[in-house]
Amino acid sequence: MKNKILNYSFFLTTISYLAMTSCDNTKKTSELKTTTKEHMDAGTKTIENMQSAYKGETTATAKYKAFSNKAEEEGYHYIALLYNAVSAAENIHATNHKAVIEDAGGIIPTITPDYEIKTTKENLHDDIDGEAYEAKTMYPDFLKTAETAGYQLAFLSLTYAMKTELKHKFFFEQALGDINSNTLNSLPTKYFVCPTCGNTYANSPPKHCDFSLTNREKFIVFQ
Repeated sequence: MKNKILNYSFFLTTISYLAMTSCDNTKKTSELKTTTKEHMDAGTKTIENMQSAYKGETTATAKYKAFSNKAEEEGYHYIALLYNAVSAAENIHATNHKAVIEDAGGIIPTITPDYEIKTTKENLHDDIDGEAYEAKTMYPDFLKTAETAGYQLAFLSLTYAMKTELKHKFFFEQALGDINSNTLNSLPTKYFVCPTCGNTYANSPPKHCDFSLTNREKFIVFQ
C-alpha cells in the first residue's frame, strides 16, 4: 500500500512538472515568434522610412539650391554659399539612403521636389524648423526602428543624416541672427562638406571628419 501511495505521488509530481515545462516552452515559443515578427516588421518599416528619408533629402537638395539662388539675388552672398554647401550635404544623404534601399532590394521612389521660395529671411526661419524636426524627431524615430530590425547600413546612413541636420540647424540660426542684427560680415566665408556622410564644417575643418573619419583632403570646398 505504501509503495502504491509513493508511486501515485510520483506520478502526480511528474505530471505537474511536465505541465509546467510545457507551459514554459509554449511561452518561450510565443515570445520567440513575437520577437521574430517584431524584427521582420521593423525591417519592413525601416525600408519605408529610408524611402521617406530619401524623398526628404532629395527635395532638400533641390530646395536649398533654389534658396541659394534667392539669397544671391537678395545680396546675401555668404548665405547663398551656406545653402550651396547644405544642398550638397543633403544630396550625399540622399545618395546614402538610396544605396541602403537598393541593398535591401527596395524600390527607389520617383520624386518631383515640391517647395515654395520665399524671402531669404523667411526661408531660413522655415529651414530651422525643418532641420530641428528631422534631427530631433524624424531621424531618432527612424533610428529606433532600424535598431530593432538590426539593420546596420540603415542605422549608419540615418545617423550620418541626423547628426548633420543638427549642424545645419545651427548654421541657419547663425545666418538668420546675422540678418536680424545686420552683421552679415560675421558669417563664415568657406564651408567644407564630407563626401562620405555630409557632415558640414565652416572655415577650419579637422584633419578627419568627426562622423566618418574621412580625410580632410577629400572634403568638398565651398567658397
